[in-house]
Amino acid sequence: MAVEKNTFFKKIPLSIKLFSSSVIYILILTTLLFFLVNQSLKNLGQFADIANTRQIKQMANQYLAGMAQEKARKYDEMFLHYQTSVTFLGMKASEIYTRLAAGYAFHSMVPSLIRNSENAIWYTPESDPLITAFWGNDTLSLPIVSELQALAEMDLYLIMAKKNCHRAMAAHIITRTGIGKYYTLNPDMRQACFNLPDPADFDIRNGEPMTTFIQQSEADYGFRWTRPYKDDVAPGLMMTGVAPILDGNGRLKGVTGMDIPLADMFQDLDKDHPLFSNPDALSGDFFALLMDSQGRLISFPVALLPLLGLDEDITRFKHSNDILPLNLTKSRQSVIEQTARHILNATSYLDTLTIQNQSYILASHRLLQTNWHIVLVSSEKNLLNSIQQTRKVMDHNLSDILKNFMIYAGIILFVAMGVIYSTIIRFIRPLKQLTRLTRRISQEVYSEKAPENGSDEIGELSRAFNEMIHRLQQSQQREKVHIQALSHQADRLKKLNEYLVHSDEVERKMIAADLHDSVVQTLGLGISRTKNLAESNHPPRPDQIWVIQDIIEQAVHEIRTMIYKLSPPILDDFDIDVAIGALIEEINAREGTTYRYINKVTDSIPLPHALKLTLYRAVNELLTNIQKHAGTPNATIELRVSEPDICLQVEDSGAGMDVQTLKPSKDHGFGLYSLSERIQNFGGTLTITSTPGKGTKILLTAPVNPRESHTHE
Repeated sequence: MAVEKNTFFKKIPLSIKLFSSSVIYILILTTLLFFLVNQSLKNLGQFADIANTRQIKQMANQYLAGMAQEKARKYDEMFLHYQTSVTFLGMKASEIYTRLAAGYAFHSMVPSLIRNSENAIWYTPESDPLITAFWGNDTLSLPIVSELQALAEMDLYLIMAKKNCHRAMAAHIITRTGIGKYYTLNPDMRQACFNLPDPADFDIRNGEPMTTFIQQSEADYGFRWTRPYKDDVAPGLMMTGVAPILDGNGRLKGVTGMDIPLADMFQDLDKDHPLFSNPDALSGDFFALLMDSQGRLISFPVALLPLLGLDEDITRFKHSNDILPLNLTKSRQSVIEQTARHILNATSYLDTLTIQNQSYILASHRLLQTNWHIVLVSSEKNLLNSIQQTRKVMDHNLSDILKNFMIYAGIILFVAMGVIYSTIIRFIRPLKQLTRLTRRISQEVYSEKAPENGSDEIGELSRAFNEMIHRLQQSQQREKVHIQALSHQADRLKKLNEYLVHSDEVERKMIAADLHDSVVQTLGLGISRTKNLAESNHPPRPDQIWVIQDIIEQAVHEIRTMIYKLSPPILDDFDIDVAIGALIEEINAREGTTYRYINKVTDSIPLPHALKLTLYRAVNELLTNIQKHAGTPNATIELRVSEPDICLQVEDSGAGMDVQTLKPSKDHGFGLYSLSERIQNFGGTLTITSTPGKGTKILLTAPVNPRESHTHE
């Protein structure tokens, strides 16, 4: 009997089995859900309220902590950028004072100064983009004129430093002799420079930027940030990144710096916070602070000082020797004072504190460059208002859900039966056909396709099945193409490897030849002279020792020349257009050629070092080829930027060549082949246009910002 029931069940069509099972499951689930929904909805409201409150608070804490860390990272990058620029200015100015002390003759134009009768300060004309002033004496003595002439070389560096640090308000130099150089694009600050107080009333040399180094207890001459102070030419408080200017004996000659208004810094701290942005929020619901490693405030909302337990009348500040003295560790409120000490002792800090009977969330993070702390504070009442609104919406929605469930449950029960049956029938039919086609595919027969009828899941499955067949066919074709591409790439790599081996051997021989012909010969002569001097029965004369010294200095010069050729340092200090210009001038001077350089680059190009080195050596290699093969001392080298590429074109009117027959070999064509490969690694191209007897034009293009995958060393 059991066997007969089993047989009967197996004979029932799959569609009937699926339909009956689906109806039974729906009836059971609907009955259970009817009794569970009411209780579940009640529990859901309470649970959702608790979970929502906890989640919002947790999310606020995490978001505020992450925001503080991200702000710290951005400010670290900004302060490092300022430090690099200011330190560079200090180094350049120190070089000038070292040369000035050594009697070096400067050829810069002496600034034209006119004395202002109102404040007894000498100024350059107001039309000059960079302001130069002198207030150290009533007259311009000869040493001051020489110093002004030497410092004129710093004008371009100050302008470029301000351009590179666009957030800074000004770049400037102040010397201990009373010379000042000031560059800003702010017209009000420029005008204020010409209305400085009389030095008899206040001397800028007594201001915070200069006294930062003058009043220090030890001779620690490194980059540093000033304390917040009242600037003499800008409204509000200012901070300045300063670097010392030292002469060859390490004496302080002045300072160079870049100014950042605290108001601008505070705006950057207190913007772009979408989680806490509320148009109805009151002042103090969200604010940000920046304090140094001792707890002193650097940037802060002035209106909230009473909330922080601090008082200060900033309107009394007049000159740059007026320093902001506010320190959170000295707050009148103990909770602020204790929290400030916790922040100073931690890299990251997150806490909830009560200030004036109001709860706040506080997050801080330490800046690696300056050891300062960014502090973000938000009141919890904004979060509580959001929770109350969420509760009202949730209660209303839960009530609607219960009503809608009871109405639609009955409708769905009847409609589902008919839909399920028709769906099962439509589902079974194409499945049978797909099963048959799957067996055909297992036999690697891809000629048949499934019918793509309908837009439901079955239709999508059929289209996906056909797409799979199509891709299997394409895969076979791609496999053939890939094998051919691998073979071609292997040939290219083999040729490039042959060139690299050959090029490495040539480089070694050239270095060996240079060592033998220059350094070895020079050192040999020095050894011979030294040996003769040692074997002589007479004491050495000064002129004999000087001759040996000259020989050794010549050897050192030859070694430095070889090191310069192997690794040009100009690429570390200047952009590629300046480096190429210097290389062409050097080749013209050394070889007697008349290569002409056309530089159409007007702005700084931030190229990766590897690409700069490739372009630099490409110019050297192409000009060497012209000397060897073109038969002409004339060539034109043009550098330009055609977004998004940088373009280098080298053209001569020499012997030319047949490009169609040009093939790489150890003696010809391998240099251009290798150069083309290197440029392609940056996503660029190398184009050769040449005709025998009519010269050659070679154009290299590469993206200014190549993808990381193309970058190489």
